Amino acid sequence: MDMLSLFRYFVVAGLINTALFVVLLLLNKRNNTATILLICLMLLVSFQALLNGFDNRDFFLAHPNLFRVSWLQLSLFGPLIYLLVKVLTSESQRLKWVDALHVIPFIIYCVILAPWFLKPASEKRRILEDFEGLSRHDFGWLNQVSLVMIFIYLLFSLRQQSIYRKRIENTFSDISMRRLDWIRQFLYSLLIILVISGLGFYGRKWNIPLITHFYHYNYVIIVGLVYWLAYKCLIQPELFSVNEGPEKTGKEKYRKSGLPVEGEQSIYEKLLFEMDTMKPYLDPALTIYTLAEKLQVSRHHLSQVINERSGKSFYDFINIYRVEEVKRRLKSPAFSHHTILSIAFDAGFNSKATFNATFRKFTGMTPSAYQKSSEKQV
Repeated sequence: MDMLSLFRYFVVAGLINTALFVVLLLLNKRNNTATILLICLMLLVSFQALLNGFDNRDFFLAHPNLFRVSWLQLSLFGPLIYLLVKVLTSESQRLKWVDALHVIPFIIYCVILAPWFLKPASEKRRILEDFEGLSRHDFGWLNQVSLVMIFIYLLFSLRQQSIYRKRIENTFSDISMRRLDWIRQFLYSLLIILVISGLGFYGRKWNIPLITHFYHYNYVIIVGLVYWLAYKCLIQPELFSVNEGPEKTGKEKYRKSGLPVEGEQSIYEKLLFEMDTMKPYLDPALTIYTLAEKLQVSRHHLSQVINERSGKSFYDFINIYRVEEVKRRLKSPAFSHHTILSIAFDAGFNSKATFNATFRKFTGMTPSAYQKSSEKQV
């Protein structure tokens, strides 16, 4: 079996697997906008791979109406990926009316390609007789615009993921289950694939040896990557719950908060007293909402006070207290029979990896190294 036949076998198998994934996602009772967008993306990638795998004269003479559909589908890749990331990382996990603007590229492509799509099948077959000559148009300006557009949408998606990371740091004291770092991995992987696609695209356009084959086979990686994305969405329930938290970070968002300086100082003093006496940071599920409720202040004002007075995000502010609690207990003989990890969990951490990373971030040492240095000082 040659490479092309193997690739086509993979594509057909991919379509079958996509159908199974779609069924699994639809059977999931937690279906939401993210699920619908993911299904659309999987179907789009699978059908694009099919058209790419069977990109030959005989196939399109048998199915002339499918020719250049792949051009049209490229206008949907970027918007679908961006909207999926936006929904997964937004508060409401719903699309807004303004998101309909992302359909504009598809409409423009439809207008540009309408003269071809409106031709009767018989005329398309006549033109497709010169398949090699016609295929040279695949590397024209429209598909080059598609590459640039997808690249821009991937950059917007990375920015959206970065905004999400800042938001959860200002909302939750433990973000280990909410980071969704794999979204960033997914987007960077797509950027690498896009570079490979670009090399293959221009390799075929300019008849450059070796890299011409990249044009087809990068879809093997894309299909596999989308399977991985679907798997992540199936096993991570937090994707199907509403994320809460402020959308913006920094002083700019507080310009119209209406909180006077003396009121800010009062809340900050009240916050510090609460942290020192009641130690709410010992609760691993602590959020800015629950802490604001304890202090009987608005979440927005509390977020403003923490950001401006301490210069830290809510996440860092709380975890500094947890690290200090761990340090205190590591020095205390009363906790000498406890393991470092049990002390960390008692101090509010609920992940070994998060604890180790956070402790080192604020002390410059590993927990075990700190414990040894403390023992020497005794």
